[in-house]
Amino acid sequence: MATERIAPETRPGRLYMTGDLRALTGLPRTHMDFYLREGIVQPTLRTGSGYLLFDDAELETLRAVLRWREEGIAIREIRDRLGRPAPS
Repeated sequence: MATERIAPETRPGRLYMTGDLRALTGLPRTHMDFYLREGIVQPTLRTGSGYLLFDDAELETLRAVLRWREEGIAIREIRDRLGRPAPS
């Protein structure tokens, strides 16, 4: 993924690093890595140093995914609900 540069006036609100998302949701690192690898959670930006950044919308997506998982919904169905293709 290439580094994206966004003009200040069009930048999303708050951006979170992976650790921030895990702290806000209580998600273990292994689970976060799985959701990233499976394309369930997708970074908004990647810094020049390779850090992944996520916006508020992706935080809410992750929270929805966690609710669905608590309800026993399978990853395949969650991916369909989000309209995100399986990784190739």
